[in-house]
Amino acid sequence: MFDLVGTQLNRSSQSLLNPDFEIRDAALENENRIDKLDIKIDKLCQRIFALAQPVATDLRFIMSSLRIGNEIERIGDIALDVIERSESVRSYAEILDQYQVDPLITEIIHINQKITEAYINNNSELAKEILITCKQTEETCKNVFNDIIRQMTEKSQVITIATDLILIIRDVERISSHMENIAESIVFIVEGKRLRHSGL
Repeated sequence: MFDLVGTQLNRSSQSLLNPDFEIRDAALENENRIDKLDIKIDKLCQRIFALAQPVATDLRFIMSSLRIGNEIERIGDIALDVIERSESVRSYAEILDQYQVDPLITEIIHINQKITEAYINNNSELAKEILITCKQTEETCKNVFNDIIRQMTEKSQVITIATDLILIIRDVERISSHMENIAESIVFIVEGKRLRHSGL
């Protein structure tokens, strides 16, 4: 699922930069594969719960696998949303450059690669580093969003693509948030610590 969603994120980047982008059918097929794997993981985990009654580390792993599968599935949905919106904005390359849209998507592609490594190797320290990166990415998205709102009153070009551009930036922010949740789950698997709502 990590590999498939990585491919989907790469296609999101291509769809924004490449005027000849025509792999929407492949993106839909990829999304269907991600959905099927999410359902398969869910069924496998339910089966293990019913038959093996796992405890301790095994229980944490299975609980987290359910959550991680769901988070990856949501990332795939959002990446497809970016692909679908890209057609209306890709011809405005100068504006996309101004708001660093491609570097933002490139950053979440890199995060996906790191988070895959953290999951495979049970690397909670790398997962904690990813949490920091995700929070920085989300903050950048908020700043870009606010900047677009300000620029709309001054530049008619921005108004032309503002709606889809804002939604794409929001999508990147949401993807980063889902990746943050996955990183928290990896820490839980390895260390048994829940980082969500840690202030309670």
